[in-house]
Amino acid sequence: MNISNVRIGLGHDTHRLQPGNTLVLGGLKIPHTKEALGHSDADVLLHALTDALLGGASLGDIGELFPDNAAENKDRDSAEMLLIAYNKVLQAGWKIGNLDTIIFAQKPKLKEYKPLIQKRIAEILGIQMDQINIKAKTGEKVGPVGNEEAIQAEAIILLIPK
Repeated sequence: MNISNVRIGLGHDTHRLQPGNTLVLGGLKIPHTKEALGHSDADVLLHALTDALLGGASLGDIGELFPDNAAENKDRDSAEMLLIAYNKVLQAGWKIGNLDTIIFAQKPKLKEYKPLIQKRIAEILGIQMDQINIKAKTGEKVGPVGNEEAIQAEAIILLIPK
């Protein structure tokens, strides 16, 4: 494959944590003592993926497509936002080759959820599970992530011609 026929997109997102009982992550509702604070459902992983997709296709970013001051985005499902962004990427002539992600969270431990998140993302995007990698890291009790004040995610996506 010619290198000029691929694109790479990078995405990052951070959300503050507050007391709650469910953390929305990777399109799943995970039981937890905290929840992410945001205008939409605050799914930090799907937001990072959305930004990576849009960036790789030179289509802007999540804030431009889904402004956090727009009423229609209040409590919006991030899976819907990801799918809308991916449809724009497909219309621009690109599809996903593979994607790799990192979730930064002190708690909850995500080992048992990683395959479920991988499956959910595959369902949303209509791609194979082996095109998706999910990693989880703690903050080692340092900084906002380590002190359970925030959750972060990063994503990188390889786009190839449709």
